[in-house]
Amino acid sequence: MALDNRAVFPQEPKTAGISFAGSSQSTQMDPATVAPTTLLTAGSDGALVTRVEVTAEGTVTAEKVVLWVQPGGSGNWYARTSAVLAAYTQAATDAQGSILLVDPEKPDTYLALAAGDVVGITHHVDQQSMVFAEYRDY
Repeated sequence: MALDNRAVFPQEPKTAGISFAGSSQSTQMDPATVAPTTLLTAGSDGALVTRVEVTAEGTVTAEKVVLWVQPGGSGNWYARTSAVLAAYTQAATDAQGSILLVDPEKPDTYLALAAGDVVGITHHVDQQSMVFAEYRDY
C-alpha cells in the first residue's frame, strides 16, 4: 500500500458468490491441471476475507471443498484450508448442509490478502453447491 492518508483498516463490506453445477469440477485435485473457480479478487491495496461458506443445493454425497489463493492473480495456487461437506438428502423439512471455510466468529481463520490476490474454490464430487464470501478491501 502506498503511503497516503487513506484508512489502514478494512473498508465497506462486500460479498461474492458462485454456484457449482452438478457436473462441474469433480477432478480438481490439482490446480495446475484445472484452475479453481474464482470466488473473489482483492482490491489494489489488498483485502480481508471474513467469511466463506459452502452450502449444498440438493441431495449430495460427502465432498471435499478446498479454498485456494493465487498471489497477485497469476502463477501457482496455494491451498489455504479444506473441509468436507457432509452428505445431505434434500427434503422440504430439512435444513441444507453447510460448512464454513472462513468462520466470522474465529478471526484466526480470516484470510489477509495482498493486492490482486485471487481466492478460488474447488470441490471434488459432482454435486450442486453454492459458495459465498464476505470480505473488505483495504
